[in-house]
Amino acid sequence: MLNRLKIQGFKSLTDIDIELGRVNVLVGANGSGKTNLLESLGLLKVGLNIHNNKILDSEWYSNSQALLRSGIRPAVPRMYFSGFPETEKAEKIHIEATSETAMRVTFQLTSTESFNPIVSFDPNEKQTSDHFFHYTDYSIFSPVTPVLRGTMPDVSQRRPIGIAGGRLAEAVEELLDVEAARFGNLPLEDLLELLDWVDEIAVVPPSRDLIDVNVPTSRSIIRFTDRWMQEGRNQFSAHDASEGALYVLFSLVLAMHPQSPKLFAIDNFDQAMHPRLARAATRVFCDQLLASSPPRQALLTTHNPLVLDGLDLLDDRIRLFAVERNHRGVSQVHRVEVSDEILKNTQEGLSLSNLWVMGRLGGVPDLF
Repeated sequence: MLNRLKIQGFKSLTDIDIELGRVNVLVGANGSGKTNLLESLGLLKVGLNIHNNKILDSEWYSNSQALLRSGIRPAVPRMYFSGFPETEKAEKIHIEATSETAMRVTFQLTSTESFNPIVSFDPNEKQTSDHFFHYTDYSIFSPVTPVLRGTMPDVSQRRPIGIAGGRLAEAVEELLDVEAARFGNLPLEDLLELLDWVDEIAVVPPSRDLIDVNVPTSRSIIRFTDRWMQEGRNQFSAHDASEGALYVLFSLVLAMHPQSPKLFAIDNFDQAMHPRLARAATRVFCDQLLASSPPRQALLTTHNPLVLDGLDLLDDRIRLFAVERNHRGVSQVHRVEVSDEILKNTQEGLSLSNLWVMGRLGGVPDLF
C-alpha cells in the first residue's frame, strides 16, 4: 500500500504531505481541492505508464486519452501548475509516493508548455519500478446515473466496471451467487438490508416486459424485485429502479471484485444516496475493502456529514482528512484523529456528523 503522499505545485496543492491508510476519506467544501488530490495520483499514474512505455507523452498531449481513461479532467499542461502570484515563477510539479515497504517514486514536471515528466525511483532498481507498476491501473471513478442504468455508453469501459459505471450488470453478475445467498464476500441478506425495498436481485437478458421498446439496453440488465408491490408489478430493471441502489452496487463492486484496481478513487462517494443509506453503505464498503483479496486501497471524497458516521476512526487503516483553502486560496489537508475530546463527545451521544455540523470536529473549523 501507499503510506505517504507529497504534492507540490499541482493546481491548488502547493505543499501537501499526508500519511495514507487503506480507506481514505476526504471531506471538504466544493472547490477546496479534494478532486485535485485524486488527480495528482492520476498524473503520477500517467508518468509511470510513460516510464513503462505504455503510452507516449505525445499521445497524452495530442488527445488526452490516457487521462480520460483514468477519469482525470484533461487540460493543457500549464493548467496543472499552481497559479498563485507568489509561486508563478516556480513552474514545477513534484509528486512523491512512498510505499509501506519504504520504496519511493518521484514524478517531476518542469515545463508548462509540454508534457515530458521525469520519473525516478528510490532505491533505483527494477524491484522498485515493478512495485509501483501495480499502481498504473489507478483511476478516479465517478458514476453517472444513465451509464449505471445501461442507457448511455461509458467514456472509459474497463473491467470490472467503467469509470462512469459501465458494465455494472456484468460486474454484479460476476459477484452474485443466488444459490449461496452471497454477493461477493457479503451475505446477500446484508446487501438487501442496505436496499430495504429490494426482495431479490438478479441479472437477466433484457426483456420488453421490463423495458420500454424506446429505451436502449445492454446485453444484460439488473432486475430488482420490490418486496412491497404485488406479483406481476413488482419487478424493475435498473432503468426504472432507485438510483441509490445502483450507486451502492457500484461502490461494492469496486470494494470486492478481484479485478478492481489495487489503488482507486471514487469522487463524490455519497452521490445519489440518502444520508442514512450513505452512512450504512460507507460502513459496509470499509468492511469489505479491508477484507478484500487481493488487498487494495481507496480514496473517497464526500460532502455528506453522515458518511463520517460510517467510519471506524479507531481503526488506523481508516483515515479521515479535512480539505480546505486558507486565506490565500491554497489547499490544506489535515488528518482528523479521534481525540479524547471527540471520544468524550461521542460517549455523550454526539456523532461525528453532529460534531462536524456544530463545528466541533477538530481539523475542520471553517467548512460552515
